[in-house]
Amino acid sequence: MYLENKRTNSIGLTLFLTFLILAPQLWAELDDEENTPGARIAIIIDDMGYRRVEGNAALALPGALTYSILPFTHSARYFAQQADRHGREVLLHLPMESLAGDKLGPGGLTTDMTRQELVELVSESLKAVPHIKGVNNHMGSLFTTNYDAMSAVMSTIERQGPQLFFVDSVTTSYSIVPRAARRHGIAVLSRNVFLDNVLTKSAIRIQFQRLTAIARKYGKAIAIGHPHPETIGVLREELSSLSTHGVVLVPVSELFGTTPSSQRQTD
Repeated sequence: MYLENKRTNSIGLTLFLTFLILAPQLWAELDDEENTPGARIAIIIDDMGYRRVEGNAALALPGALTYSILPFTHSARYFAQQADRHGREVLLHLPMESLAGDKLGPGGLTTDMTRQELVELVSESLKAVPHIKGVNNHMGSLFTTNYDAMSAVMSTIERQGPQLFFVDSVTTSYSIVPRAARRHGIAVLSRNVFLDNVLTKSAIRIQFQRLTAIARKYGKAIAIGHPHPETIGVLREELSSLSTHGVVLVPVSELFGTTPSSQRQTD
């Protein structure tokens, strides 16, 4: 009984601390909120490509989610084809060097690569995932601060055709992704909310509420989540009653306002 009470108290304390951390952000965004008619949200499910069971569960979620797929993973083509077959939007999830030196996996881009090496690897990655409409970064808290490195990435994307866009995952506040993208004529948007940095259902739900609050205030917002069971569980519940939040779920490309190829200045 003592151990059960101790475990219960520990869980309660974790939830309480999570609420203290995340709730002020939500209250600030709700403060003086003005509802924007036709508010839209996009939700990108990152890190698709490895875990078949979790990935299939993510694909089974209702609504127009966007799926970002890691290149050269064993299920990359499978997930891209399944998503496209069900009318879902596909992105290339391009691995980039982090400050912490995290393992990148296949296709990882690092700042010590030459420009030619970056161009060749990005070109191969773009071909490795079919049906892509755009690109977003996987990690990259170091790489996305390096203008020369990001310029090589954007110039390669530019050569693939003006229809591709870029979503900055904003893994660092020092990201120069928007500047590099615009320099090369690539339409760009930035992530507003990470859904599951704190991997509990209560924390994910608070982040989902932040997402909808931002969208109602500014007209649109982008969230990034991952195929974790907790994230999938919350999204399954929230997306089934999305109309109560006053927002509409759309593919991320629809947040550019016009087709990405004609959008050259964006937020």
